[in-house]
Order: sequence, then C-alpha cells, then structure tokens
Amino acid sequence: MANKILVATKATQGQRKNDFCFVPEGEPVTFTLECDGERIDGPCGCKRCMTGLPSAKGTTTMIIVERDDVDLFALIKDHMTKNWYMEETKAFRFAEKDADELHGIAAQFPVGAIVEKRGNAFRQRIPRKVKGKS
Repeated sequence: MANKILVATKATQGQRKNDFCFVPEGEPVTFTLECDGERIDGPCGCKRCMTGLPSAKGTTTMIIVERDDVDLFALIKDHMTKNWYMEETKAFRFAEKDADELHGIAAQFPVGAIVEKRGNAFRQRIPRKVKGKS
C-alpha cells in the first residue's frame, strides 16, 4: 500500500521572495535543525524549509505524493547516523518519531498539494503565476 509523503518540488518557487529549492525534485524530505531565535522569514531559512533525504539540502516547497517504494524511517535513520553522527539507538528513536509525524502531516493534504512550512505550521500553497515567469 502506498503512503502519502512529502517530496521536494520546484513548483510555486518564487511565490515568496525567500523561496529556495536545492533538493532534487521528487526526493523525500524530513525536518531540519532550526536556529535559536531565527524568524520564519529570517536569513537562515531553517524555520521554513525541510531537508532532502539523502541530499541533506534544503527546500521551502514540497508536494504530497503517494509512494510505496520509500521507507521514511530507514531514510531518516540513515540521515541521522551519516550526517549527524548519531548513535544507532538514538537515531532509531528520532527516525521512528519523525517518520510518524511526517506521515501525519502528509495525511492532512490531498495528493498533488504543494505545501510550505511556516514555523511549526504546514500550509497548502495555491499555485499562481509569478511575475516574470511563464
């Protein structure tokens, strides 16, 4: 059975002046570390982006897809041990919690919805024409 997940997309990039997408389109995403005191629209971007798995790069736009070939738990656990040098048992706990939370977030939106993160909130973006882009 396919699960709904969040994956990186460049769709709607440019609707916000501080959009960015360095993650290959279609790559599953997870939560990123966030700076203390950073504003949602601050220069770091950590309060409005997600991290690609396995690229470890950031994106401010995601799309909801159904995939049966993605094991978010395994991808997150691998990310935590390889990129954050986290001990296996601790990485297991983080991955279990984060995968459950990500599935829960994705379940709130229809397949094909473009989603943005604004602090702790996830919102659906409505695609619209961006000035200077066709």
